[in-house]
Amino acid sequence: MRLPTQNTQRGLQFNITPLIDVVFLLIIFFLVASHFIRNEQVEQVELPVATQGKDDEDAANRIVITVATDQRLMLGSKEATLDEIERRIQFVAEEHGASDTEIRIRADRSVPYSVVEPLLLAAARIGVSKVRFAVLPK
Repeated sequence: MRLPTQNTQRGLQFNITPLIDVVFLLIIFFLVASHFIRNEQVEQVELPVATQGKDDEDAANRIVITVATDQRLMLGSKEATLDEIERRIQFVAEEHGASDTEIRIRADRSVPYSVVEPLLLAAARIGVSKVRFAVLPK
């Protein structure tokens, strides 16, 4: 039995599989990046300047509290009361341990200490000792 031979000319062909892979990776990258940007929007504050300090270290159990110019308290990107912030600190401290919990306070340089002091007292009552302030280098 004789097999038929294919005598067709295919011409020039493009392999677009790598192009499709790159496009999908870019789509995933921009989706993830936009998710982080959307969830990490924080109030713009004018941070104080410090002559001494250390670079930021990664902390898995960090609670970021922002004190805006008008003395509003923000937990992450949402406005919160002192009681809500204290409950959040308590929850994270119970879940991960008070010694592993870090509080980062981003206070505007024009905010008086009397607004920040209740945050420090709440952390002390719960047993959280890692309290850091966000500052700008001089």
